[in-house]
Amino acid sequence: MTGIKGGVTDVYQKILAHDADALLDKMNGISFVVDPDRQDAITRSTLSNDDFDGEMDDASYHIESIEEKGLPIDPINAYNHMAIYLRWCMEHDLMGEEFLKEYGEVAKQVKADPASVDLRAFIQNELDGCLFSVLFDQRGRAFAGNYYGGGDSPYYPADVDDNALRFFGPERYHSNEFQDEAYLFIPFDEDYYQAMAKVIEERFTNWQGQDFDEDTLEPSELAEALMEYLDCECTYSPSMKDDDPIMSAYSYAKRESVKEGFVPVLIKADDETLLECLVMNADPKNDADIYEFDLKTVTEYRKKMLSTSFKDGKAVLQELTGQRKEEAKDDDMDWDEEILGEMEGGYENNRFSCYWDSDTDMTYPLILAKIPVKNPWEIFAYLPFGNWNDCPDTPQLMAAAKYWFEQHGAVPAAMSHDELEFLLPAPVPREKAVDSAVELYSFCPDVIDQGPEDATVGALADVLRQSTVWYLWWD
Repeated sequence: MTGIKGGVTDVYQKILAHDADALLDKMNGISFVVDPDRQDAITRSTLSNDDFDGEMDDASYHIESIEEKGLPIDPINAYNHMAIYLRWCMEHDLMGEEFLKEYGEVAKQVKADPASVDLRAFIQNELDGCLFSVLFDQRGRAFAGNYYGGGDSPYYPADVDDNALRFFGPERYHSNEFQDEAYLFIPFDEDYYQAMAKVIEERFTNWQGQDFDEDTLEPSELAEALMEYLDCECTYSPSMKDDDPIMSAYSYAKRESVKEGFVPVLIKADDETLLECLVMNADPKNDADIYEFDLKTVTEYRKKMLSTSFKDGKAVLQELTGQRKEEAKDDDMDWDEEILGEMEGGYENNRFSCYWDSDTDMTYPLILAKIPVKNPWEIFAYLPFGNWNDCPDTPQLMAAAKYWFEQHGAVPAAMSHDELEFLLPAPVPREKAVDSAVELYSFCPDVIDQGPEDATVGALADVLRQSTVWYLWWD
């Protein structure tokens, strides 16, 4: 989506004159963007009345895109997403007193019969094609500053783009058909509104209940060292109660990665053992002092891993399966009965686990790294965290990840020093669940061996057939 510009029309001037002294609540949303070339350059956005000037959106920018690109759509479509947001705010009683004095009947009609009012035309004709924070009450302004005017995650225009991706599917969304303006082509109907209303509701709920650990608002020395090691664009997130900003940022990055050429990964920021593992593999001469790694040596390791061929992933997993069968035999365990078991007792898992602190019920501080590689399995050249105990080495990690991506679309998405989580576009089909569970167990035996007493490959298979997240953990 294109940007925002503004000028204040007569109606806005009138509202400002009557209501300029209203204060916005202090925002809870906090985001840190870290420039990899300057690790101490941090931008903190805690929006307040002083630093949010009220501009939210201007349809003229979207119309300009339609005209410049010659898009075959009615210019009224430039108002679609703006009308959706305005309707949601009307339905949730977030409009300001002065707005209601001017347009109270419109708000009532929208709440009673939304199909009878075209808010696109209303914005175009009555609001001069713009949305400003002064339209809303104190709570509505605060939410708008956080979600629509701030540019951090979550961000309404980015959610509109994400919705277009879901609507059209990745292949069509990223094609030349829409020229990066797919959101303008979604039919303006009740389905569109309901899809976006669900998202806005989630963002509003998060915003109201969010809390942060004040001690983690700035990256620690360890987090900065880890970002320096990664040497790519990184976004730091402090410890928080609700992971909505984290997951929205990941979702936006995942969408953008297709054209910008990177793979987004969520990484536990204050994990000293992780940095130890990375330096141990990429710069072993400096593993005694992990903060003194040589970035040139690390870069050479990455180049070597990316240029070196590795075994076929299926062959690697079959070899590891053979090892697990031998181990079971040595332990006098029946493979079919005690290891495989029945496919039952599973559950649905569609959320990442590795970044949650069970002691505080808050997230750990995190880094969202945009790893500059083309293929998802290549991230392990930058994040070689294995090669200890049963945790596979870098070539094995790359081989298995490549195989699982080709088979299931599985992408490594979140990690700590001993945890790795894959995100899938859809659960593994039931008929393939057992084979996939055998592969996961062979690759990461601790998911069963260190699990509950009744843990089996069959139970894991029952999880996989219901889940879009795979969780691996090595002891």
